[in-house]
Amino acid sequence: MTYHLSPRGRDTASGSSKQPWRTLTGARDNLRHLRASGKITGPATVQIQDGTYSLSETVHFATEDSDTHYTAAPRAMPIFDGGQQLNGWKVAQRNGRTEWTLYLPEVAAGNWNFRSLFVNGRRAPRARLPKFSPDPKGVNNVFRIGEIKNPEDTFFGAGNDTFKPKSKDVQAWDSLSDAEAVVLHYWIDERLPRPQLNPKTGWLRFARRTGLCLYESHEPMFQCKDLARYYIDNLFEALTEPGEWYLNRETGRLHYLPRRGETPDTTTIHAPRLCSFLHARGSFFKDTRGSSDPQSTRHIHGLNFKGLTFRHADWYSPFGPPPIPHQNLDREFPNGSGQAASLVPGAIYFQGARESGLTDCRIEHVGLYALQFAEACRHCTAIGNHIHDIGAGGIRAGGSDVDGYSEELTGYLNLTDNHIHHIGLVFHSGVGIFLQHVFDTTASHNHIHDSGYTGISLGWTWGYRETPSRNNHIEHNHIHDIGCGVLSDMGGIYTLGVQPGTIIRGNHIHDIRSHDYGGWGVYLDEGTSHVLVEQNLVHDTKDAPFNIHYARENVVRHNIFARGENALASVSKVEPEHVSATFIHNILIGPSNRLYYGGYQGDISDEALAANANCFWSPGGKLPSIGHPKSHPEKKPFKISLSQWKKLGHDSLSLTADPKITEGKKTWSLAKNSPAHKLGFKSHDWSHCGVRPKSKRS
Repeated sequence: MTYHLSPRGRDTASGSSKQPWRTLTGARDNLRHLRASGKITGPATVQIQDGTYSLSETVHFATEDSDTHYTAAPRAMPIFDGGQQLNGWKVAQRNGRTEWTLYLPEVAAGNWNFRSLFVNGRRAPRARLPKFSPDPKGVNNVFRIGEIKNPEDTFFGAGNDTFKPKSKDVQAWDSLSDAEAVVLHYWIDERLPRPQLNPKTGWLRFARRTGLCLYESHEPMFQCKDLARYYIDNLFEALTEPGEWYLNRETGRLHYLPRRGETPDTTTIHAPRLCSFLHARGSFFKDTRGSSDPQSTRHIHGLNFKGLTFRHADWYSPFGPPPIPHQNLDREFPNGSGQAASLVPGAIYFQGARESGLTDCRIEHVGLYALQFAEACRHCTAIGNHIHDIGAGGIRAGGSDVDGYSEELTGYLNLTDNHIHHIGLVFHSGVGIFLQHVFDTTASHNHIHDSGYTGISLGWTWGYRETPSRNNHIEHNHIHDIGCGVLSDMGGIYTLGVQPGTIIRGNHIHDIRSHDYGGWGVYLDEGTSHVLVEQNLVHDTKDAPFNIHYARENVVRHNIFARGENALASVSKVEPEHVSATFIHNILIGPSNRLYYGGYQGDISDEALAANANCFWSPGGKLPSIGHPKSHPEKKPFKISLSQWKKLGHDSLSLTADPKITEGKKTWSLAKNSPAHKLGFKSHDWSHCGVRPKSKRS
């Protein structure tokens, strides 16, 4: 049963190729009517003709919309646009600059307020001071907090609603009360609304407290005495640079400073009318608690979208509890993000869905996460999608933890061949692919780059407690230009908690840059256990290409770890009760400050790694030392040579030898006579990492 959708159609038509429907909502409602009347008894396909379809409201799908495929017609590229084009600009001069203004009566009446503006296919920055952007060009354009109350309270969860700016950084501007301070520290960004400046004391107070302490990072653990960075967003007095804009919510007047060559006649400007495009939600027995029988569940089945573009959606600041329950923080996070922007939902959202998803779609110019598979999603897919210019992250998935209903568990997902880039533009801690509690899920052949935080994050339980995360495969992804110096404590691939059967294999990860500490390649964080890390190529990282915070019984083998500035492999917290990882048949290549690095608790030599049969090399043949600097006030520096390391029983079979590697643009290859082969190293071809042609997708 095939029906048709066209911008020139009518929702009262039959839906045939000659009498197509006009809107996505109309197609949904007509299909519901046809099914209810018995005229459709099986799957249906809606072919969508070329053109632009305006979305002024989120389109909701439910169980009665199952077994429906919304797909682009042959050679068509249909666009579902959540924005409204703005016309009627007035051109004038203000403060020596050309300025366009537009009066929007809906805004003045309080019926419309948007936080995003898109000009000629790009996201225009709101007026801010300084001119921060989450990329190498603008990452250092920030203020630094001048003073905080109770500076002796360095517990990272000690939030505050007040700080003192440095002299002349913040003034009593007329629009200050409608602005927001965006604080960048630790591994999160925090958006503080409604600032109030006391002109007598110089203290700046906000309507909400921060979730974390106002230091840059852990103090004294990492001896970071710097206070946090921040910028002031949405400030009319900061409207000074071409391309910036400001919306006065009280007067309804929109201001825009054009870039060179832009005129009202040749410039297309869109403001979003919605935050999410699609919301597909099945029901499961927990919803009504009317039955304890899981067989009463009514999921959405087979709701799929293919070859469609979704663009122009806004963002909002969700609020919620902190993401780490055991920390017992007594407040909500001010922008709802916390680690990994974990409370920010997807602009396309599935819950209680089976065999549903997106293929070969584009999601662009969005303020939240792009796509989400929430509770009770199974056998869902995201394949071949292009996701870019995103406020938070690319794809997120996760259901219940082990304490929730079994029906809420999420797994058997297939997330492959997606190109995800230029994300974290509003919620800077957004993740390329964020997998909270999922099982039997594959994330492979994705290309992820230009992000302010982590590339792929897997697991959502801190410590050694049982989790639903297991049997997940993170393979053959190309992940690079991650972090960009925006936040700390992040990595190319990041894991949490016990995850038996999980494999991280054959990924190419490079150019990872944190702001302060923690720019790692593969990062096994708190409690990561029973994970296999093999045949990954990881190089050019600020910290170690491979890092463990604390972990148990992992296997790390046949990897190349190269050119980590601070170390080549590290363990932050050594637990003498068990081995963190078996570390064998790897190649470690300098230059670096350390070969192995031990962190804030315990020495790296205290059986943290069962290391052997590894190949070490550094330019000139001189290897860096092993140990740690003085990273804690009560801890003495520790430094030993490789020979001393071997006398302690480590790396007895390991060699210091040139592995004879040829570095290519897509892959690194070993010569046939490489000494690493004699140690048991298994080579891998990383040229196949990243997105594959359609013909080669498995």
